Amino acid sequence: MYAYTISLGARERKSDPKDHHSIGQAAPDHTYHDAVFTALSRIRSFTRDSRWFLVAASLWGFAFSVTWLLLNFLFEGLGFSQTMVGVANAVPNLVALLFALPVARLSERTGYVRMMRIGAFAAGIGLLGLALAHSIVPAMIAIVFIGLGGMAFWVVPSPLMTALEPRANRTYLFSAQFAANLIAGFLGSLVGGWLPSLFAKIASIDPKSLQAIQWTVMVAGALYLVTALPLWKLTEVRPAEPSEGRGWHIPRPARRIILVLLVPNIFIGLGAGLIIPFLNIFVEGKFGISYAALGAVFAWSQLGMAIAVMVQPIIAERFGKTASIVIVQGLSLPFITMLGFSPNFVLVAAALFVRSALMNAANPIYAEFTMGEVREAWRPSLAAAEAMVWSAGWTVGPFVSGWVRSALGFTAGFNVLFVAMLVLYATGIAYTWFVLRPIEKAGQVDG
Repeated sequence: MYAYTISLGARERKSDPKDHHSIGQAAPDHTYHDAVFTALSRIRSFTRDSRWFLVAASLWGFAFSVTWLLLNFLFEGLGFSQTMVGVANAVPNLVALLFALPVARLSERTGYVRMMRIGAFAAGIGLLGLALAHSIVPAMIAIVFIGLGGMAFWVVPSPLMTALEPRANRTYLFSAQFAANLIAGFLGSLVGGWLPSLFAKIASIDPKSLQAIQWTVMVAGALYLVTALPLWKLTEVRPAEPSEGRGWHIPRPARRIILVLLVPNIFIGLGAGLIIPFLNIFVEGKFGISYAALGAVFAWSQLGMAIAVMVQPIIAERFGKTASIVIVQGLSLPFITMLGFSPNFVLVAAALFVRSALMNAANPIYAEFTMGEVREAWRPSLAAAEAMVWSAGWTVGPFVSGWVRSALGFTAGFNVLFVAMLVLYATGIAYTWFVLRPIEKAGQVDG
């Protein structure tokens, strides 16, 4: 029996993840309206801790989107070559690759909530330091802090959400968290594109100047620090059965099932790492648009993701988790092609909207599916391994992307990278269908 002990001072409560039937397994034949009503009722039944967690996730998503929109332009303003821009994007993911398991182990002992508060402070301090940096060395040190802080918000949420809600509500909490991030990201992208123009008017400078970008990034750093505030409202959560072993250790019995579950992320993470960190450079460089217009494009793409994520539990209930993952990810491939190769800005913006919605809608369902396939004590290790696999792709991908674009130039380089992305995505989707779907249909839960 899996059980979490949730404590704050002298208080503690226990929840049993098996006290409800799992969504996506032997789903009843609901009508669409019944499914929508069920989804709304499940969301309304979220615990107080889940709601405060969603507030923190929203603040983090807002700050992250402001940062992501302008970070590559900050690197270029500091004089980084395209190769060094690739390196700068790879460093936080290299940090995640090296420290995901130690952070997971430490979070089991310090508590998931406390680890997330530490992460918010580390990311905020790192981003403020990056905004004030004027050379490569201090910038790279600041990026390491950002990577360490982001690691906590990557590794901890999945086991935390698994503890906060019973099994019947988990898919909805995972989807609500992802949607909250995306809605906040929509607003963050709009504000991130608008702030440089505001600072430019105040200081009579160019909206694309380094100073305007630095001031905007400082705002995002302050918002990372603010993210810690709602986390103080949560009761602390620790697993009832903490994992044993060294910081970089995955329990031996867990290794096989974790590897089987994570293979799709190997391919999709590498494919994403080739392109996604540089989409802002791609769109701005190809069409010469302003930061405000760029922010609007990415804002609408995030809103599309939020809509798709909230619909995804309904798809998962009708078709099963793995089938719904394959459906939405497979439908995204033609739009990736349009995004990479269309010469028309309107078509590229539309393709970005649809691709982002479809490809990312699968993320919360995939996370909930994998967490449900392993025993409680292994879940932090699984979350850390997921982060490590994704980080490996986003470490290798930006290195390769920077080198390819430096060697082949902007247009040819991105053409090669988009083809590679399509091949890698298709491979990961095929694996999900042929390997993970039979596991789901068999109802396997390891342990």
